[in-house]
Amino acid sequence: MSGPQESKRGGEAPVGARFASPPASGGLPWPAGTIAPMTTEGMQALRGKRRSVFLGRIVPYTPYIIQSGLAVTVMLLLILFSAWYTSLLQNMPADLPIRWILPAMLFPLTAWSSFRTYLQPADTVFLLPLETKMRAYFAPAWRGGVVYKLLLVWLVLLVAWPVYIRVHPGDHANLWASLTLLLGLKLLLAYGAWQEHRFVSARLADGFMLLRWILAAGAVVAWFQLPLPYAAPAILVGAAVYVLVLRFPAKHRVPWERLIAVERAQVGRSMRMLGWFVDVPTEDPRVYRRRWLSGFGRKIPWKQEEAYRFLLTQSFIRSDLLGMVARLVIVGFVLLLLARVSWLGIALLLLLLFMIGTQLNGLRRTHADSLWLALYPIPEDSRRRAGLRLMLRVLLVSAFCMWLPFLLTLASDPLLALGALAAGLVLAWLMQGSAQRKWRKLESEDD
Repeated sequence: MSGPQESKRGGEAPVGARFASPPASGGLPWPAGTIAPMTTEGMQALRGKRRSVFLGRIVPYTPYIIQSGLAVTVMLLLILFSAWYTSLLQNMPADLPIRWILPAMLFPLTAWSSFRTYLQPADTVFLLPLETKMRAYFAPAWRGGVVYKLLLVWLVLLVAWPVYIRVHPGDHANLWASLTLLLGLKLLLAYGAWQEHRFVSARLADGFMLLRWILAAGAVVAWFQLPLPYAAPAILVGAAVYVLVLRFPAKHRVPWERLIAVERAQVGRSMRMLGWFVDVPTEDPRVYRRRWLSGFGRKIPWKQEEAYRFLLTQSFIRSDLLGMVARLVIVGFVLLLLARVSWLGIALLLLLLFMIGTQLNGLRRTHADSLWLALYPIPEDSRRRAGLRLMLRVLLVSAFCMWLPFLLTLASDPLLALGALAAGLVLAWLMQGSAQRKWRKLESEDD
């Protein structure tokens, strides 16, 4: 009896019921100087660490990108743009529709919103208990998604503003007012894009995404087309209605699955862009449905040697690569509407076609690591032949679409128009030949 009583009087816990001694760091269950994970500093540190890990995967490939000729291409593009821009300011067309051209350039950049969250699938388990404290984690993502894109919008406006005031001097849409309008629109539409991620209904999120783009187009066009007493109230009313309707749909506090899927798609897109210059490990590609384009592969013959061609065509239709090519073609079409009257238009056409061909080099990596393709009885060279054939067709179609503005100069300067078309077609053939030699060399190295 005396043993247990003495132990209790001595202040010691009974055997089998000992507790750990209190921590020496102010009562916290981690060493002194450690940032608590559930605090604001901890959330920001976690995101910063994940961002550093991602950049650590990208930065080592930078020397290879520079050696690939990208730096020379960018410098050449800047030189050509500077020469064309100077020529445009010196010989300004009186009927230049700048009030439509400027909104067409600004509204896509204003409506476009994306956020890097660096979320991972395991976060649905380990960060889910901290869902109510995730605001500190997402705040840098939201700020970064707004600031960099806003600077791009402002840069486009500042570059285009001398052209605008040459065509419409003294217009009501002065520079500072336009910069303020784009700032407000960017903040509003970025807020709307974030709320779209939180929507419970994916179909409703798609509808609001369309509404966001319509609002951006309507606001920018109204600003440059209507008088100020009509434009300002119309934009304010549209913004107020947009904010009001955003409150009605049901939302998640944190849309874990959707943000993780978006982050996976963004990482995959970044790695595929690096794949244009150097072989890198790729992520799972994002697949788009695009039913209206699915019929392009149905005319391919049902033969063994055409099997990979069918697969590659369908994969290209449903991939990010098609969107990248389409955006370059649209940008080239718009720019060539302005630069079609001189040799600079031909140089711009060739440069944009070269950029498209550089992107299409990624076709070589499509399904390169698929186990099933190694098991199927597909001819060894069918992959290379199918990729080169698809690459040539896309280059020819892209060259023709971007050449269409030269039709307006066919009557006045047929040599310029026909020369641009011939130059584009020849470059497409040359790029396919270059890709063929490069792909053969890489395949021999892989073997």
